[in-house]
Amino acid sequence: MWQIQKSFMISRRLLRIKVLKILFAYIKSGNQSQLSAEKELVFSINKTYDLYHYVLLLLIKIADYAQNRINIGKQKYLPSQEEKNPNTKFVDNTVIKLLRQNKILQNYIEQEKLSWDDSNELMKKIFSSMVSSDYYKEYMLNSRHSFVEDRQLICKILENEIEDLDYIYVLLEEKNIYWIDDLEFVLSMAIKTVKSFRANQDNYTELLPLYKDDNDEQFAVRLFRRTLADYDKTEITIDEHTRNWDFERLAFMDTLILQMLLAEVREFPEIPVRISMDEYLEIAKFFSSPTSSAFINGVADKIISHEMKENNIVKYSENLLEKSEKL
Repeated sequence: MWQIQKSFMISRRLLRIKVLKILFAYIKSGNQSQLSAEKELVFSINKTYDLYHYVLLLLIKIADYAQNRINIGKQKYLPSQEEKNPNTKFVDNTVIKLLRQNKILQNYIEQEKLSWDDSNELMKKIFSSMVSSDYYKEYMLNSRHSFVEDRQLICKILENEIEDLDYIYVLLEEKNIYWIDDLEFVLSMAIKTVKSFRANQDNYTELLPLYKDDNDEQFAVRLFRRTLADYDKTEITIDEHTRNWDFERLAFMDTLILQMLLAEVREFPEIPVRISMDEYLEIAKFFSSPTSSAFINGVADKIISHEMKENNIVKYSENLLEKSEKL
């Protein structure tokens, strides 16, 4: 069996973002139980995996749409010469065939009842954009038919035809509220999957697993629980280290990101401080204000340095926040 080596579907950054969103909703609601919030967190992660398979299925359905257009052209009373002898290079694409034949993909789709059957308008929009593109025209006009060329075309479709299409976000929101923010990441994972395909792989070729290992599977829930467990204590700590700020007026998202960062630094001794810091500073760029990263970096630096001196933070690896010293 051909397997995708050393790859997995969901990243730690996406897990952090999902924890951030569930924490935000949980704290703001004020009436949700922690258990139900944890279940929602796990559900949202699993739904990202659904979307990954859904995007791979989309490639098959685009080819189905193209085949249907060929069939309609042939059935015309007076078909054109092109309709009589259509170019079937795209519908015969070997990567599409591998996806069709992949038992793991098909079993997952059937189990989760994933379908694009009610999305003909989406297929039309994607197909129309695709056939007008230079990369598609070049592919179809090239008489050579190689697996590498077929694989490159599918990657270009994933790269160019889906993410910027407004209509797909409307459909995804109707199907699942978690999918809109996940699409860009899932497309990158679908591209990674297609690039790993080989012409001689069998029908049971594995796709990307959801998690890298058990630690990743437990990461999100552990981070969520530790953030809530330390929440009141950390709020006081943040207040103490922002004396020149009006704590009541600090952006809630900034303080929540700080809460998560400090919870992660305390909870996961195997993760270097600098890695955690960099991750949350990147997240702040997208989910808070333009000045948030500088604020979070400054406050977190002071708090972490203080807690290290008090031996409240233990790390197995090198301290990348300041000097390379063992903690």
